[in-house]
Amino acid sequence: MHNQALLSIIDYTLLDPYASNQEIIHLCEKAQKLQVASVCITPDKVAIAKKELQNTKVLVCTVISFPFGENTVEEKRIETSTAIQNGADEIDVVINYKKIDNEVYLIQELNTLSELCHTNTNKLGQPITLKVIVESGLLTEVQTAFLTSLCILTHVDFIKTSTGKVAIGAELEKVKVMNQIIQIAKSSLKIKASGGLREISQIETYLPYVQRLGIGFQTVDSF
Repeated sequence: MHNQALLSIIDYTLLDPYASNQEIIHLCEKAQKLQVASVCITPDKVAIAKKELQNTKVLVCTVISFPFGENTVEEKRIETSTAIQNGADEIDVVINYKKIDNEVYLIQELNTLSELCHTNTNKLGQPITLKVIVESGLLTEVQTAFLTSLCILTHVDFIKTSTGKVAIGAELEKVKVMNQIIQIAKSSLKIKASGGLREISQIETYLPYVQRLGIGFQTVDSF
């Protein structure tokens, strides 16, 4: 994949809770030059990024219930709603994967957020994109397949591998499992690989299966 084609599917990520406003502004300036898909930042920085990127095609992505996913459905709904009001174009939410045995709960969580995102629009006039982080490095392949099926059922836009905050991030085998479930279901669900992606040769192995990549800004800058 040509460098620009690769850059165009990257969420240019800076999730340091101590990042300064100036660092976020600098991130946005570089994101425009690189023409990445989005900047992925903490919720408190959304308004700053919105202002910096308002006249560009670069989207503002933020994380919800990050990194543990343990907030209640209502807390996630409020957090997501606030982020959208502040200018988020895309939402990356951590599913409560510790409740993986409670299918009813997880469906309620995903349906609530899917409906909220898809009844609001981003700066391009399109429905807000919802990406669901499942922390696949902590799951078995069977559990990964199960959560992929729930994402299909609830019409979320992307299933995302990892927060990047646990020992095991993206794994190609788990991404292949996700892709297989999506193909069988003939679903439009997309895959975002994130967590520990640092080398071009490694990243290229994911490209046949994913439509978005979450990569730290320092790694992208080294490409």
